[in-house]
Amino acid sequence: MLNFLKKKSPLAPITSYDSEIRQIADPDFVILPLEYPGQVQYKAVVKTGDIVSKGQPVAKSPLGNAVIASINGKVRGITTIWTAQSVHSPAIIIDKTEATVDTESKLFTKPVPPGNLEAAMMRLRVAGVAPPWSLSGREWRAEDIEELPRIETIIITGIRPEDTALTSQLLLDQQRDKVADGLKRISQLMPGARVCMTAPQTYQSWADTAFSGLAELHYLPNSYFGRIEREIVTLIIGKRIPNRESYRKYGIIVLDVEYLLAIVDALNGTSALTHKHLTISGSDIETPVTVRFPLGTPLKHILASQGLSISDYTRPVVGGPMKGVAQYSDQTPMTYYSGVHLIAGDVAPFDAIAPCINCGRCTRACPVNIQVHLVNRMIEFGQMDSAKDLNPEACHECGLCAYVCPAERPIVQLLNFCNHDMVHGERFTWAAGGLS
Repeated sequence: MLNFLKKKSPLAPITSYDSEIRQIADPDFVILPLEYPGQVQYKAVVKTGDIVSKGQPVAKSPLGNAVIASINGKVRGITTIWTAQSVHSPAIIIDKTEATVDTESKLFTKPVPPGNLEAAMMRLRVAGVAPPWSLSGREWRAEDIEELPRIETIIITGIRPEDTALTSQLLLDQQRDKVADGLKRISQLMPGARVCMTAPQTYQSWADTAFSGLAELHYLPNSYFGRIEREIVTLIIGKRIPNRESYRKYGIIVLDVEYLLAIVDALNGTSALTHKHLTISGSDIETPVTVRFPLGTPLKHILASQGLSISDYTRPVVGGPMKGVAQYSDQTPMTYYSGVHLIAGDVAPFDAIAPCINCGRCTRACPVNIQVHLVNRMIEFGQMDSAKDLNPEACHECGLCAYVCPAERPIVQLLNFCNHDMVHGERFTWAAGGLS
């Protein structure tokens, strides 16, 4: 009985994978989104027909943050597309050309002097790396940023919550010296801040020595349950940050190892942010692989480089099987997520309003102890005020409750609708097949 009640991840972690990071050739075209929900809103500084070079800014935000051309090419057009986050966004499409002057090596003439915060801010913005110690929001002004609280804690994530995304841990292992350099640069730019870094437990044998004195190391288990980001942040800082509020408003920065390495390249004058890493895994892929590609590369090109096709799978999920976003087109540009999980075979349909059998599995799986089954029943029958008394806003939308539900109820969606109502004051009515 104790084992039945014990909280543990129902997912079997990946133990076998290809540790080589494979470089993918430039695609025939890239798509660079100009808008991300709640984050930077960019405006194009190029027009259709312009010739652009890899490393050249093609769009900028009001604060000067830049979108960088990831290949040499010609601007085909500025249109709207669906991003991997299922957001309709304006975007710049660049077709690859060969006869373009290489601008990337001419962007920077020398490294930014250590400790020069103003110069570092300018360099990171020009290089397409939004400064991690300031909010990069849509309409933020310089005076707004100055009013933000002092940075007290910086958390570098060297391992992703989804165990199907291996990018962070591979980079942490294979570029140890560069990661150490990044930790030094962050400490110089943010003197007095507490610098922490997460890493797999299996790395402790060498990481203690490699990063000694540079960061406070936190080793995480090889399980999804033990790597949910908001829970890790809570453990490190000793208090809980509301799920729908920015870490930055509490004096906290959380950034990935891949982003840290991009900061090093920009501050050292090496290159702008033009590439991304992504792990390809799947239900019938025995050995996941990790690739490096130009930002904005369509999913189709990435899969084809490894001999894969979207037509051979039921659905690709960008991000991971637990919190990823299903894609319905292989033209989706990859710019944000660190993994894609391919689902093979049929996905069994479920009844959108299948009755809850009160087994309690969802509540036992919940990392923040929400009475999930009770909240869901209340939302389902329109008792929103009662549901709100049970703190649904604590939900991480990690998906563990839905994963273990024998009735295959849309648990996460119901919680999401309730929280949307709490934040925006909008009333939804849950009905079979969707909302009314």
